[in-house]
Amino acid sequence: MKQPLYNTGVLFKTLIKRDWLKLIFWILAMLAFAASGAGKMEVVSNPKTAGTLYTMFVKNPAMVGLFGPTPITHPVNYSLGPIFGQTMTLITGLTFAIISIIYVVNRSRKEEDDGITELFRSYSIGKIANTTALVIELLLLHLILAVLLSLSIQAQDVAGLNHLESNFLFAFTTSAQGFLWGMFALLFGQIFSEASTTKGMTFGLLGLFYIVRMLTDVTSLSIGWFNPLSWSYLAFPYVKGHENWLAVFLTFILAFLLLGISYILELKRDVGAGYFPERKARLRGKKGHFGFPGLVLNLEKKMIIGWLLASFVLGLVYGSMFGQMDHFISSNKTVKELFVGNETAASAIRGNFMVTLFSILSILIAAFGVILLTKMVSEERKNRLEALYALPLSRLKVYSTYLLTAILSVIFAQFLALLGIFIEQLGNKNTLSFLEIMKSGMIWLVAVIFVLAILSLLLGLVPRLAELIWVYLGFLLFMTYLGKLLSLPKWLENLSIYNYIPKLPVEKMNLSTVLFILILSVLLISLGFGAYKRRDLITG
Repeated sequence: MKQPLYNTGVLFKTLIKRDWLKLIFWILAMLAFAASGAGKMEVVSNPKTAGTLYTMFVKNPAMVGLFGPTPITHPVNYSLGPIFGQTMTLITGLTFAIISIIYVVNRSRKEEDDGITELFRSYSIGKIANTTALVIELLLLHLILAVLLSLSIQAQDVAGLNHLESNFLFAFTTSAQGFLWGMFALLFGQIFSEASTTKGMTFGLLGLFYIVRMLTDVTSLSIGWFNPLSWSYLAFPYVKGHENWLAVFLTFILAFLLLGISYILELKRDVGAGYFPERKARLRGKKGHFGFPGLVLNLEKKMIIGWLLASFVLGLVYGSMFGQMDHFISSNKTVKELFVGNETAASAIRGNFMVTLFSILSILIAAFGVILLTKMVSEERKNRLEALYALPLSRLKVYSTYLLTAILSVIFAQFLALLGIFIEQLGNKNTLSFLEIMKSGMIWLVAVIFVLAILSLLLGLVPRLAELIWVYLGFLLFMTYLGKLLSLPKWLENLSIYNYIPKLPVEKMNLSTVLFILILSVLLISLGFGAYKRRDLITG
């Protein structure tokens, strides 16, 4: 086909017909995530509360590393708008980016792996028509999402968040991140020959940029302009005199530059191929690869090693924040006024920081476990398990292998992250013991195992709805990140499993609650296996 864009319109209509329900759900979920907190934040906008928040979120470098910076230099100016802008911009941009990466990889490289793209190419379809249709869909989706998000915040008519231009700036800077990271995924999809590698490399780059911005935000904010992820908040929406559309323009310019490179690479390669050659297989397999558990570990070892390494590095970065926080406590007079005595202040702030840090860290590691466990369904859809079941292989072995692989992997990942934190903070004045960090951090694995238990139940009962676990993970992140700040209803807090985990070292250990959650998890896993044992295998 000489015309590379031939029949792009036909493929675009096909994409919309396939995904219209998913796209509507995506828009509604993102609106609920990003706009629902606007009205609730009025609670924290009074001068006394805002002054305390200014001390904790603006002056504390550890919290700046988590939430992002703000140019506000006086607590009087830290009103509802800047509070919303600082706490919501980065997390919203990250959420849009993650969903875009998953969607683009599934609709581009994954379809090449499954042979769908090759089937399209057998008709009168241009070589980059499918990619162009996907890009148009993604761009329109984020433009619509930006407009609806800004109008949704505006419609709430909350003082400080009722400036339409500021709402548009917030909406477009976060939506632009979604489109940008979709283009990063598209580019890596041309370079690598597998969907899993493409997704892993894109998320790896996103994680690298996130870690780099944590370091630059507390040292030199100007360096952040060299980090595309930092553009999500360097526009500083809702901060009068500092609002800047340049970050939005730079994001779209880079996105279209990546698109142009992706076009060039796709036009020069064959369907299903990549620019990195696949490693040749061994003539004889290792002994550890024999048997089904060995097969699963061999297939997932790259991703597991990558996540374990990333968890340790993230732990090192988070550990460096403890030193910054100790300096902040000892040098800030306001902190001493808020708490009785410097030592009490240090214990209280450090304890609450550990709760926030370890809970967010465990959600990221839970995502790792979810990816591993959902591999069972993805292999099932590709008819690979059906071939294996022709051998003397029980469903119990398949189910338990994927589940144990996920559970053991998240345990190791959490341990390595906490080990990184412990090692990095060893040189601090107020060094935390290894046991204290491990006890406060490993307790969150109870919630992670519960999330995997819910997923195992979905995989057994309704595998086509297994993706809903990502909605619950997003809800957990939202509640952990901003739940207390927004003073949300109690019934909504009770839907989060993290609400029941003992917040060590701030709270005392509640062994009965922990045991109940673990027993409930085992029950859900058992019910999931019972359903998986009886249901038919899914295909396609």
